Amino acid sequence: MIINTDDLTIKQARELAAQFCGTPIAAPAPSTTDGANRPVIVRSRDAGVQFGYLDHFEGSTVYLKNARQMWSWTALKGGTLLDCATHGVSVGKFSTTASSVIVIGACAIIDCTPDAVKTLEAAKWS
Repeated sequence: MIINTDDLTIKQARELAAQFCGTPIAAPAPSTTDGANRPVIVRSRDAGVQFGYLDHFEGSTVYLKNARQMWSWTALKGGTLLDCATHGVSVGKFSTTASSVIVIGACAIIDCTPDAVKTLEAAKWS
């Protein structure tokens, strides 16, 4: 019997993998809300970088509240997004605040310190 793997559902792929591995492969958790409403910087492949408050995420889709897109930035210390999330920003080009943003294809969720949040919220928009 020939199986066309292009037509498999996720459930069927898990069942097939379990036959080869000998143990069932658990389905991923559908949604994570642990630590919801914490300030984060989210990096994504297609939507750039966003600062906002985490509502929840499902896989690589992140739901933010009161979010701003960060087009360019200079960290107070260092130069990476981790530095922005830890120390804050001195200057940058930010969007206005949107009440809700869905980021598809997120590759990083970085928690922000209270000091960083002050600068990220105060950054001028342009």
